[in-house]
Amino acid sequence: MKQIKILGVFCCVALLAGCQITDNVKTNNLNTEDEVQPEGFVAVELAHNCDYAPDVPDLAFDCEANPSDNFTNVVSADTFDIAPPPELDDIPHEDIWQHIREGLNMTIPDNRRVNNQLNWYRKHPDYMMRVNKRATPFLYHIVQAIEAQDLPLELALLPIVESAFDPFAYSHGRAAGMWQFIPETGKRFGMKQNWWYDGRRDVIVATQGALRYLTYLNKTFSGNWLHALAAYNSGEGRVLKAIKKNKRLGKNTDFWSLDLPRETRAYVPKLLALSALLKHNDKYDFPWPTLENQAFTTLVDVESQIDLALAADMAGLSVAALHALNPGFNRWATDPKGPHALLIPNDNVAKFKAALSETSSKERLNWVRHKIRNGDSLLKVAKRYH
Repeated sequence: MKQIKILGVFCCVALLAGCQITDNVKTNNLNTEDEVQPEGFVAVELAHNCDYAPDVPDLAFDCEANPSDNFTNVVSADTFDIAPPPELDDIPHEDIWQHIREGLNMTIPDNRRVNNQLNWYRKHPDYMMRVNKRATPFLYHIVQAIEAQDLPLELALLPIVESAFDPFAYSHGRAAGMWQFIPETGKRFGMKQNWWYDGRRDVIVATQGALRYLTYLNKTFSGNWLHALAAYNSGEGRVLKAIKKNKRLGKNTDFWSLDLPRETRAYVPKLLALSALLKHNDKYDFPWPTLENQAFTTLVDVESQIDLALAADMAGLSVAALHALNPGFNRWATDPKGPHALLIPNDNVAKFKAALSETSSKERLNWVRHKIRNGDSLLKVAKRYH
């Protein structure tokens, strides 16, 4: 594969501007217990507004999202280049949601806080359909990781509560990624963060970090998963303080009795409501979506720094599709010091590996020279070179 030598600096600046993914965010207000909606978070956008979308190849912005969804997509599910899951009757293997359903064991109380959340999800079946599309490339890997550590399968539903399975999600408190880690906690549980890469948005890496954190929290609270989940949302110090306060006042110390922030009081009921809805979807007459119980993507270790545009070409993908599957990379290439693993659709893996075998590590960084002309702008040049 022909390598284009470095001939200029301006193109580097333009490419960096084009690949910067964390500058433009919109915020949403957190819900209240009376207005039951998914937790407030924001999603990174690659354009200031939807007017830019038609000019950006391979990107599909959700400009007409229902306000009640409380999220905005960077890239549509179609951008993954993964075929939509077939109907359940045509699936040769077990449906992964039904596999999760069989492993749900947490007790679900019949109380107002759970029922409020349950009613919201029941009124918005289209919400779960969109979540299902977004989860398609990742859910199998998440379930495998949970089962490998013998953790409750309810945790596979946690990314719905955290981010609606959006790996580009950002919160008001600087939490990022599908599992919504703040920088400090992300580093604490193994998520590298630097100019090139943010492991909090890397779904595979963040999943392992989230499970390590949840395991730690479960041990901290002597096996009480509701306390652990509450601590995942608001921090173990706050939950421990609430438990200590109730003990001092002679009150119960179960989750439902604790004085916790409003967001946390709704957080655990959301997970339990989703668990109830999946476990008893026939009872609730809820059309839970289907998804084949198999991996749609494979993690391929490139073993050296690689230009993401080149990697996309080698895999037969658009840059947007590759980035949608590998949202941890902040720039135009992987981190020089790693990681260099890329999540690739199964149908493209053979093509990608073949191209890699024919390309030396020195040929994996592509540059172009752009001569500035009248009318050029940083945005225009960045768009031209993706």
